[in-house]
Amino acid sequence: MTWKTIFNPFGKFNDIQLLIVGIVFFILNIFACYYAGNVNDSIFHLSRLEGTQTIWDVLKINSLSYIFAIIVLFIIAKFFNNKTRIIDIINTVLISAIPLILIMPISGMSFLKNATESITKSAGDPNQVETINLIMVTAFALATLPFMIYSLVLYYNGFKTATNLKKWQHIVFFAVVSLIVIIVSQTIL
Repeated sequence: MTWKTIFNPFGKFNDIQLLIVGIVFFILNIFACYYAGNVNDSIFHLSRLEGTQTIWDVLKINSLSYIFAIIVLFIIAKFFNNKTRIIDIINTVLISAIPLILIMPISGMSFLKNATESITKSAGDPNQVETINLIMVTAFALATLPFMIYSLVLYYNGFKTATNLKKWQHIVFFAVVSLIVIIVSQTIL
């Protein structure tokens, strides 16, 4: 396997293979979110679900955030290239989420949850934050950064492959729309 395949599997594997892998990881994501007490309220954002959480709540919110992203991306993809297929956009969204799904079980570990809650309860007062909790949360954030970058690379390369993006104006438009999709999805879900 080459670096090109790692960073752009959309050019190497066929659509059905990518779709199957994406669906399998989406299902794993549902269980990982339930275990960790999180939901994907947008394709690149996790948040805690307040109150009693059922697996159906996780399924509903995660599915809606993915569907919202797929619909918006498909609309702009058709604007860039009328021959873009929906399966390519579905694969882009599903495959780009895999790196973030892999780190989900770690975020559900009790010591990390407790450290995050402790920092949240301090309400930003640095005198009340325990150093060990801050170190754990910071270390987790730094460890997840490469996964987030890899996820964004897969997202961009998948969309670029699906639409044959070349103009820098289209790339900027894609980036802006993606940011808006993430913000709107977090707001409505």
